[in-house]
Amino acid sequence: MSSTFNLNTSQKQGLQLSLRLWLPLLQAPVQDLETIFKEHSFENPFLEYQSSFESNYSSGGFIEEINLHKDSLHDVVLNQLEAPLFPTPNSQKVAHEILLYIDSDGYFEGDIESIALKCNTTNDFVEKIRERFCYLDPSGIGAKDLIESFEFQLSQLFIDEELNKFIQKIIQNLKNIDKFHKHHRFDEATDIIKRFKSPPAVDFQEENTYIVPDFFVEVGDDISVKINHSYYPDIVIKDPFKSKNDELKDKLKEARDLVNLLELRKSTLYKLVLLIVERQMGFFIGSELKPMTMAQIASDIGFEESTISRAVSNKYIKCDRGIFSLKSFFTNAVSKNLSSSEIKNYIQNLIENEDHNIPLTDQDLVDKVMLRFNMKMVRRTITKYRKLLDIPSSKERKKIYKVRD
Repeated sequence: MSSTFNLNTSQKQGLQLSLRLWLPLLQAPVQDLETIFKEHSFENPFLEYQSSFESNYSSGGFIEEINLHKDSLHDVVLNQLEAPLFPTPNSQKVAHEILLYIDSDGYFEGDIESIALKCNTTNDFVEKIRERFCYLDPSGIGAKDLIESFEFQLSQLFIDEELNKFIQKIIQNLKNIDKFHKHHRFDEATDIIKRFKSPPAVDFQEENTYIVPDFFVEVGDDISVKINHSYYPDIVIKDPFKSKNDELKDKLKEARDLVNLLELRKSTLYKLVLLIVERQMGFFIGSELKPMTMAQIASDIGFEESTISRAVSNKYIKCDRGIFSLKSFFTNAVSKNLSSSEIKNYIQNLIENEDHNIPLTDQDLVDKVMLRFNMKMVRRTITKYRKLLDIPSSKERKKIYKVRD
């Protein structure tokens, strides 16, 4: 009986170790792999790595400084306000209202009671919906202050209970952090806290973005998908101690797991990008994006939707049309085979070519969209799309045209 118990316990510990290593490795940008493996190599005598990052950078290889078009903070959060986190019309209504009161730093600055009155619900329900924002990207969004933002970001990490509780204590006492320095996991905890984003929307405040494409998609007679291998470190497993005790055996297993998980990262992302290219084939030859959800891809690839969300985070494709984040290929369906992205692009084209003396009103845009796509649509939806595109109203555009023309 005891031998069976020990075996099961060992298997569970091994699984926990692999999961702890897997999710951060999957979510990390490709250019961060060097740092990740460098940190592991410091703590693991069996792990050695070689990096080609410096040579690629110095030769002007695959890293580029560009003014990449990025979705606004509002857009990024808006696209996540759906099931399963917000499964009902009421929860989505409240979530959309909360989004209106998130400032440029990512903090919630609204009044719970006012939102409850506007949405005809209770304060508790509004607060419950706001707290679900802790599961959204960017991590920490929707928090009321720095401490809660760190708590939101902590909730997304896969760490053991002891470390989680210790970090929670530190977060509640950030001004007196030194009093925890004797704790045996102090360094580990502070390393994690240093990685938290402050403010949570800091990534949306940068003007220049350094991008390393994870994949290259080339369109010719065929469409080819190539992995950017240049930023994957070469890993060597050494066993100088022959693993004579349990502690060394655990370190050796961790080193081997890291090698296997690095390959799993490659294969998982490759399958993911192949599915994206297959489903969005028209985009790569000049057409519009089609409706595609993470749930659909998760089902095809055999992972949870939350894992797919982590996988596409901070990943990019370079193709003839430019550099695009993997997240940008996921767009909600307005109707069968019609994406919101396609409608927004159509609206933008209409306004770019409108008569400057008689700019198109939102009702004009509704009529044209319904005629073009043979569908029903209400004006407030078009107004929302126009605002998401940062396009002024027809009255405001008319004033701008007069000044500019």
